[in-house]
Amino acid sequence: MGSVRHGSEGPPHPSNEGYAYSKRMLECLVRYYRQAHQREWLCVIPTNIYGPHDNFSLQDGHVVPALIHKCYVASRDQTAFTVAGSGKPLRQFVYSEDLARAIISFLQKDHCKKNSSVIVCPDDGDELSIEEVASTIAGAFGFSGAVELDPSRADGIFRKTASNLELRRLLGEEFRFTSFADGISKTVEWFRDKTL
Repeated sequence: MGSVRHGSEGPPHPSNEGYAYSKRMLECLVRYYRQAHQREWLCVIPTNIYGPHDNFSLQDGHVVPALIHKCYVASRDQTAFTVAGSGKPLRQFVYSEDLARAIISFLQKDHCKKNSSVIVCPDDGDELSIEEVASTIAGAFGFSGAVELDPSRADGIFRKTASNLELRRLLGEEFRFTSFADGISKTVEWFRDKTL
């Protein structure tokens, strides 16, 4: 089983080291620009984004859009919906429209401009396993075939929990995230409209 990582503690997992370091370096760049140029820049760092207009490629799409495409193909071809890995790794997902609302809120609130970075993610308790993600996608498609896990494929890091305490401090508890089921339903509907 993979290890657990919280926010930006410790070195990144080798499976996504370059991507993780790019996020860290962007945060540093924004902080240094703020100091050097006295500008109110904010580095917005989202967790796994999904939603309409995503990259649904089976080759290089992120987990949710790629699984949506896989489920579509399984439904169309009447085959099993196969998910790589054990299905146990946990992730935090952000619906793209929620991210857009958060960014607009940051731009409109003066107190947000005092920060150099903020992570946009749902609460810790809203982590989902990849198996739950696949099941939610299958439900949104009305897929009645088998959802199969392929444990011969690597899981990557087991858990990458990020904290949204700064987001909550800036935007308050009233900022609500779209439920994963609702976000998936809207995304699957958009995908179907564009694909069929």
